[in-house]
Amino acid sequence: MIQSFCGGRASRILPLIALLGLASQPAAPAQTAPSSAAVRPPRLDYQMATLSNGLKVVTLEDHRAPVVTLQVWYHVGSADEANGKAGFAHMFEHLMFKGSAHVAPEEHARLVEQIGGDYNANTYFDRTLFFETVPSYALERVLWLEADRMASLKVDAQNLQSERDVVKEEHRMDVENRAFGTLFENVQAMVFPKGHPYAHTTIGIMGDLDRASLEDVRAFHAEYYRPDNATLVLVGDFRSAEALAAIRKYYGSIPRSATPFTRYPVVPVTQTARNFAIFKDRLAPLPAVGMAYRMPPAADRDSPVFDVIAQILSVGQSSRLYRSVVRDKQLAVEASGETLGLKRDGLFFFFAIANQGRKPEELEAALEEQVNLLRTTPVTPEELAKAKNQALTGKVFGSLSTEEKADQLGEADLLYGTPEEANQELARLGAVTAADIQRVAQRYFAPELSNVFYVMPDRSAPAGAAAAGALPAKESK
Repeated sequence: MIQSFCGGRASRILPLIALLGLASQPAAPAQTAPSSAAVRPPRLDYQMATLSNGLKVVTLEDHRAPVVTLQVWYHVGSADEANGKAGFAHMFEHLMFKGSAHVAPEEHARLVEQIGGDYNANTYFDRTLFFETVPSYALERVLWLEADRMASLKVDAQNLQSERDVVKEEHRMDVENRAFGTLFENVQAMVFPKGHPYAHTTIGIMGDLDRASLEDVRAFHAEYYRPDNATLVLVGDFRSAEALAAIRKYYGSIPRSATPFTRYPVVPVTQTARNFAIFKDRLAPLPAVGMAYRMPPAADRDSPVFDVIAQILSVGQSSRLYRSVVRDKQLAVEASGETLGLKRDGLFFFFAIANQGRKPEELEAALEEQVNLLRTTPVTPEELAKAKNQALTGKVFGSLSTEEKADQLGEADLLYGTPEEANQELARLGAVTAADIQRVAQRYFAPELSNVFYVMPDRSAPAGAAAAGALPAKESK
């Protein structure tokens, strides 16, 4: 699910301790401890409808403030790009602001900004998301804006060249000219084999974008940006019946796709031995060492277990990795990790940036020690409670605004096929046990399933060299 990070004060954490049944102080005789239902956040009491053209609609009334958030989740991302077309979904994130039948280029942004609204878009592996948050009186304006570009986006040679250049510049700034900027691209290519839907990053491959023809780009848009490949999520100050009537008015006549959507299958991986690679980075100030493992898809029953493992192993300065390799052994100056629960597969990885003068091999051994500890020794009740509290706090306080609630509902629908998962997530996190953590670590973090990588500074490497992929492995174990 979408991760949100909030600082947690004691007053916020105590209800979560009660939720988990971990409060250490007994209740006074005349009082009754609150039930878990009493401390859970309110249910997201959403409503669902599907238009005749296949558009799925999720609405949630929230009258605490006179604002509404509209999100349109197109179920197309980098995983839906054919070989040679990496970056098409990302490019359409930009092209969608270049005008439609009744909206001039960049006018979408102006019409939202002039009423004090907020808007943006982003692309990920399995979806492209467009959203606006505006005063509630402007609901019909943003419904019309999103419907107009769904029905009649302008895709011409001038817009294509303009936004292709924007995406290429974004790649130069965020990937090629940033220390460790190519790390994630390389880890993906290492863990997911060629042909896997997740083998390339969302931002795209610059050579593919250079070769993209107008006909290719139009064909991609015609296939995927359809109402039956989208979910509209609306959260805020409105009446559901009135909002649904407006949605039918603006979206109901947009035709659905005439053919099935192309979905690329997950390439089977039968890893039987540790993988090892060295990546060269001309901007890296120090070496870095990391490990990556494949995870099951987000809908798998073990997904909440990975969330808790991440808190224990690699999230924040209280994590095992930080305490071990940064604070205690002083092998590294930084340690962190990330969990990607995606629709068709998943990725769990972590890395540490070596301290001056420390050898990568030392750091690798220390990281491996922490992985082995997860596999061989159950976590303590105290550590488990703390990790679950941290994960639950982030979920609770990362879903308070209309935009955050819409995020929760939209992503649950995308990854699980139903928004209801947004209401089940806290219970699933709270149910994770020490035995679950050890079982999952033994299954997914076995030595023969590890992908170990070093990032080595290389001042002689040309700009963007690492983006081409990993250098040949120096060894396999």
